[in-house]
Amino acid sequence: MDSDCLVDITRPSGIDMEHILEQLERGSQPDRHITHEQYRSWQRGYIFDGMRDLRYGQSFCNHFGITDNILFYNVLTQTDADRYIRETYVR
Repeated sequence: MDSDCLVDITRPSGIDMEHILEQLERGSQPDRHITHEQYRSWQRGYIFDGMRDLRYGQSFCNHFGITDNILFYNVLTQTDADRYIRETYVR
């Protein structure tokens, strides 16, 4: 019931809170993994996304076509986002 309230509040802002809550409930289970080389290559190019004010996690999700609302919408520090990406996606 509480999550329904959050969905109604955030829907006008364009944030799909329902999807975020579903992902949190099931845990972060990535649909995709990337190699260390792919990750390092993206990191070298991130500077251009950073200059466009994209967050680290946003840029990562956009580049690899990954839907991860925790990473995309969360305002993690770059260090925290890097750790999350390495633990969750890099193989």
